[in-house]
Amino acid sequence: MSKGTPSMGHRQHKTHVKCRRCGKVSLNTRTKMCASCGFGRTAHMRSYKWQEKCGY
Repeated sequence: MSKGTPSMGHRQHKTHVKCRRCGKVSLNTRTKMCASCGFGRTAHMRSYKWQEKCGY
């Protein structure tokens, strides 16, 4: 099994579609959860302290 050009032909389905809460193409079609905002997993917007530019 090669890992180059022949393997790229198997990638035919979309893994992520546009999220209706944040608008980013981060909503997983199988799990129905957004990797960006957490839609489908939590009612609150997904955010972490390490995402901010300054830590306070």
